[in-house]
Amino acid sequence: MATGQAETPDGGIPHGGVLRRYAEAILDRGVDPAEARGACVDALGGEATVQAASIVASFDGINRVADATGIRLDPETESSGGQEIVQELGLEALGAARA
Repeated sequence: MATGQAETPDGGIPHGGVLRRYAEAILDRGVDPAEARGACVDALGGEATVQAASIVASFDGINRVADATGIRLDPETESSGGQEIVQELGLEALGAARA
């Protein structure tokens, strides 16, 4: 996921800030992504917004597969409750452990 501090607000890419806010809104279950989606549509258009959403979904899916197959948790994931999810799902035996 595209999080953390960047040297510039846009991460050095055109509309990077809008794209990062949209990706974070999609992945945050506590946030309605409608406002971020609207900003993305305004900045990039509908087709590019759909492409951005599909990229976020693809990366999220890859992360879920990686987690389920025992790839170690990165510190950010672990600190945000990832280890508890591993324990809840009983994935310790598959090697999903602390980094």
